[in-house]
Formats: sequence, structure tokens, C-alpha cells
Amino acid sequence: MFFPTTTQHYFSHRINREVKEIYWESFLANFALALVFIFEPVYLYILTHSLISILWFYVQVYAWYIALVCFGAKFAGKYGYKHSIFLSNIFYIVYWIMLYFIRDYSALFYVAPIFFAIQKSFLWPAFNADVAMFDVKKQRGREVGMLLSIQEIAFITAPFLGGLIATKIGFLTLFILASIMMLLSVIPLFRTPDIFMRHKFQFKNLWRVFKVHKQNFFGYWGYAEDLMVMSLWPVYIFIIVPVFASIGLLTAIAMLVAVVLMLYIGQSYDHSNKQFLIERNSLFYGLSWLFRGLATSIPVVLMFDVATKMLKSLVYVPVLALTFELAGSQGADYAIAYSVFFEFSLAVGKIVTALAAIWILSITGNIYIVFGFAGIMTMFYGILKK
Repeated sequence: MFFPTTTQHYFSHRINREVKEIYWESFLANFALALVFIFEPVYLYILTHSLISILWFYVQVYAWYIALVCFGAKFAGKYGYKHSIFLSNIFYIVYWIMLYFIRDYSALFYVAPIFFAIQKSFLWPAFNADVAMFDVKKQRGREVGMLLSIQEIAFITAPFLGGLIATKIGFLTLFILASIMMLLSVIPLFRTPDIFMRHKFQFKNLWRVFKVHKQNFFGYWGYAEDLMVMSLWPVYIFIIVPVFASIGLLTAIAMLVAVVLMLYIGQSYDHSNKQFLIERNSLFYGLSWLFRGLATSIPVVLMFDVATKMLKSLVYVPVLALTFELAGSQGADYAIAYSVFFEFSLAVGKIVTALAAIWILSITGNIYIVFGFAGIMTMFYGILKK
């Protein structure tokens, strides 16, 4: 056997074709994403020199996402998950092009978020429903842990590479390379036909999910931390470590630690009290945001970035495994409805967080208070229920 018997139980096994394709697509797409992910908000900060402007950018993204996510779900139900994911990649590339040219055409600051929201609308309902319907139920935790580990592996080398490219050649080359990788990522998906459980997204099913899972609507507001990870935290690292290559190296180290942890948490989810894992881990992750004010030097920033990736993995595996379990519990129609509910809920939570952060920065100008507020919101994960 390739892996020692003592480690085999950390990996998903006997996975079906659909899950294998998702694994490959996720690695390639996340490698492309990792090239630019931490540099998108930094790029906006270089252009605007304003944390509040960055937050308004993401308010626009998620407001449009709320408006468009149902359309994306309808498309996935009619034309298939793979075709929906493919279109999402096209819109991601368009978004990156617009993002780059904001410096020349300021109006794109209001247009680019629309295309980012369209990309999310085509990707996430289809991706979530695909995983929920095709994973192996008895090893759902391990499959989610493996999926997230694959995504994190892509983030180990790509941020450092992206930092070198941005430093030595420039953002345009970085966006072009990421765009090529994003297009290539769909090749594994179309090695076989787009076989999916045809369904019709209906608002009555979405409303049924809302009535049954009212508490989870607020539970997904815990994704406030994700908003910080994709917006203010990278900018804060840039302020402390104003060298792109160094930022990428710090992120790579943190991701390496997270990969190993995700595999462990994935297998433990399959044999543990799921609710307890979510409640405990969301508490510790939330507390980590409350103490960001201590991150005032490069070693401490590295420590907190490692902590972010580790604790994020501790939370995400059980949260996503629970989400896929709920989505896949009642057939394809319910899966897409729950996926929309999931995305709608986290989008509302991110908008609330962004608006609160804008208010805090306007009144105090203190980013540490924003991180503290995000930490409190992160603890909302703990109220998620099956």
C-alpha cells in the first residue's frame, strides 16, 4: 500500500468519479485563485488607500450575489453542475480583467463586483449541490477534509509564486497567468459527460428550508471571518510586511500547517459529536480574531496567520460536512434549495459585517475593533444545528 495503514483512515477511499473530478477541478481552480487571492484586496488598497473603500467593494459583491444566486441555481438545475462551474470560471476571468483596469477606469469599481457576484452565483450552488449529491455519506467528513486539504495544497506554493510575479513582473502578468489556470481547471470536469440529477430550483423549496432551519440562517453569519480573510486581513499583513513575496511566503507556511490539520479533522468528524466540534472550534476561532491587536510585528503576524489557517480548518470541515449532509438529505431539488439558502445566509452575514466594519472605521479608525467584531460574529457558527 502506498500509505501506511496508520494513516490510511485520514483519507477518503473508494470515491466515485464525480468526487474525483471535483478534487482535480478544485486543485487547479484554487491554484489559479491562490495566485491572486491575497493580492486582490492589496491591489484595491494600493489604488484607493482606503480600508472603507475595500469594504464597500465587498458590500457591492454580496448585495449583487443575494440578487443573483437564485438565477445561478436555476441555470445549474437546467444545464448541469459542470456547465455552471465552467461559466463561473469565465466570469472570474472577466472580473480579474475589470479589477486590473479599475486604475484606468474608476467606474469599474462599481461594475467589477457585479461580475464577481455572477461568478459566485454560477459556482457555489452548483458546486455545493454536486458535492452534496455525490459524496460517500459514511465518509463525508473525510471527503470534505480531503477536498479542503487539496484546496489548501494549491495555496501552499501559489501565494509565494504570485508574490514573486507581482513584485518582479507586475499585476497584469499575474492576472493573465491566473486566468489561464482557471480555464484549464475545468478540463477534469469534462473528461466525462455532465451527468447530474436534474432538478428545478423553486422558491417554495427555499422557503421550506428557511422555515426548518431558521437558526442556521444566523449560524452561517459566522462567515464574517471569511470576509476578513479576503479583505482586511491581507491588507493588514501588507501594512506590516510591505513586500509581496514575503506575504506569499507567510501564507504558504500557514497553509502547510492547515493541510495536515484538515485531514485529521476530516476523519475525526466521521467519528465525533459534530455539534460539539462546531461549537468548540468556532469559539476558539472567534477568540483568535479578538486578539489581532497583538499582531504588530512580522513574527506575530505569522503566528496569527498560521492560527487563522489552523482554526479555520477546524471550523470549516465540520461546518461544510454538516451543510452537505443537510443539503443531500432529501434529493436533488432540496440539495440546490439548501445550497442557495447556505449562500444567501452567509452573504447576508458578510454584508452585515462589512457595514458594521465601515461604521467602526468611520467612527474610530481602529482596525483591531473591526477584527474583534468579526471574532464575535465568527462564534455564530456555534448555533448551527442539524
